[in-house]
Amino acid sequence: MKVALRVSGMTCVNCARAIELSLKKLRGVEEVSVSFELGRVVVSYKEELLSLEQIKEVIESLGYKVEGVKGGDKSFQILLFCWLSSLGIMALMFLHGSLSLYLQALLSFLVQVVGGYSFYRSAWHSLKARVGNMDLLVAIGSTSALLYSFLALVGFLPGEPFFETSAFLITFVRTGKRIEEWVRTRALRSLKELFNLQTIRIRVLKNGKEELKRVDELFVGDLLVLRAGDMVPVDCKVVEGQLELDESFITGESMPVKKSAGELILSGSLVVSGFAKAKVEKTFKNSYANLLVSLVESALEQKPKVQRIADRVSHYFVQFVVFLSVVVFAVWYALSGDAKMALNFSLAVLVVSCPCAFGIAVPLAVAVGLLRAYKKGLLVKNPSAFEQRLDVIIFDKTGTLTEGKPKLVECKLYERQALELACAMAQTSNHPYSVALREFCQQRGIKPTDLQDCKEIPGEGVRCGDLFLGRSDGQAHVYLMQRDKKLGEFFFEDPIREGVQRLIGYLKNRGLRLYMLTGDSEERAKEVAQRLSIDYYRARAKPEDKLRVVQELQSMGLRVGVVGDGINDAPALSKADLSFAVGSGTDLAKRVGDVVLLKGVEGLIEFFEIRDKTLGRIKQNLFWAFFYNALFIPVAGGLFYSYGLYLRPEYAGLLMALSSLSVVLNSVRR
Repeated sequence: MKVALRVSGMTCVNCARAIELSLKKLRGVEEVSVSFELGRVVVSYKEELLSLEQIKEVIESLGYKVEGVKGGDKSFQILLFCWLSSLGIMALMFLHGSLSLYLQALLSFLVQVVGGYSFYRSAWHSLKARVGNMDLLVAIGSTSALLYSFLALVGFLPGEPFFETSAFLITFVRTGKRIEEWVRTRALRSLKELFNLQTIRIRVLKNGKEELKRVDELFVGDLLVLRAGDMVPVDCKVVEGQLELDESFITGESMPVKKSAGELILSGSLVVSGFAKAKVEKTFKNSYANLLVSLVESALEQKPKVQRIADRVSHYFVQFVVFLSVVVFAVWYALSGDAKMALNFSLAVLVVSCPCAFGIAVPLAVAVGLLRAYKKGLLVKNPSAFEQRLDVIIFDKTGTLTEGKPKLVECKLYERQALELACAMAQTSNHPYSVALREFCQQRGIKPTDLQDCKEIPGEGVRCGDLFLGRSDGQAHVYLMQRDKKLGEFFFEDPIREGVQRLIGYLKNRGLRLYMLTGDSEERAKEVAQRLSIDYYRARAKPEDKLRVVQELQSMGLRVGVVGDGINDAPALSKADLSFAVGSGTDLAKRVGDVVLLKGVEGLIEFFEIRDKTLGRIKQNLFWAFFYNALFIPVAGGLFYSYGLYLRPEYAGLLMALSSLSVVLNSVRR
């Protein structure tokens, strides 16, 4: 059994790691995958050994919320209570009545219990999982401050109590967490909508009546009723009516497209206007949108190298901070003999340190990068693609650089009826040249004559009695012959894809070497290479030849990217350091490619720009996380106390919350 749960409250990769390790300890769990970016936990388990409720209980025992479980989210009410109590403590500090300190103690204790409960629960289970997280630091810091204040209140320790420290510490951190979660949720809303397609209900026509059904209840052949505003969850074909669809959710193309009877609608399309009945062609499991869901889900489960390093740093950083806070307390107590001062510095170090900034620096930037790529018509299946640098890019020609659909660009007619005869003969064939010839005739309103006994000869052409329409091997033009007499010649061209010229210039400006490997003839390969100013080309290249070229370039120490669309490109795509599959290509190419270019090869420009921006954000986030800790830990530890520069623990908590928020805002900004 495999179940996907939406979980709120995770703030960093250490939270996700704690959930993963805790669930793996359950008897019957086979596999666990946790994505804190999407708030998603996927668990495979044996139903005879474990129940879904037990899994939910473990997650909630860690301090996180499984959406859909009874009880509701009380986080806003708790945060409001913390703020009111903390402000009450501040007001009481200026009222020097006999009960002032005792009321402060009561409010501080209530904040610790109500507002700090989730920190204690998360800290305890993170310790059981042997994974330190931010909640552990907050729990230790706030508890130490509150305990010291109570001991000072009863006279057990010298000095004045500071109940506002523990209260504001919890309040500030909870506030930062809530803002961070809100910003992150907004940034990733589109990806969450992608995963929610299976929850959509759709109208099905049964015995003349409309019934609402879940996606998993739809079968091939069911008749759907589609109206404006409907999201289409399965691949279907229009049988009646006309629609205008927004396909940007699946292709990145912003312009609406019209669909009428006989045309296919891809799942994930949104009905902008119109009304239609459509027959289900594929169940949700086999539909296009579910393929995208699976690929995106797979991408989020993988971690680029820099993220694995950051996760390791975050894990050990918590242990270092706890050790450092103990050292700071010992040093200051030895130097000053003032336990309150030593504790203040120790708590400030404990609280100001932010493992979350390290933990979310990479995964959030990557998740936002994946979302932005997806919105531009790029499906990045492996986030490590953002790290990969290339020296060479190898292109396939037909269907990649060119449209793969030849067009008739010139015809020479030696007999008056030659064009009408050629149009008639092209009706009997679906060869690309015949299709192009038919389109040419339709555009000019030429009505083909009726011919008898027409027969297509594979690899040669069409024969109708003594008439023959065909081409010489390797030539991009077709002859119309009557016995030995030439009646006409038709010249074809496979047009360069729109935007390819700009793409080639862009890649060259980046310093990349460009190759073209094609199974086409030498003549046509040379023509395309010259038109596009491609450095190196090879004609009549078989799949094994393309693979060999990739291996040769890699043996020279070059990092190779391959762009293709067909089955013959699959071996080279699988061997490349980074592979790009054109969205209009074969399913095999799309499954092998690291990046699927849903809108066509020109999407490479968008990929490199998003890649550069994502890498830039990762570097900025990591720099800020390092700079923040390098700057504020010495200040919090009292290194500059003699200059009047130090941090109170509650303000250290505010800075910690702001540091995480700054990383989130930097990741999601445009």
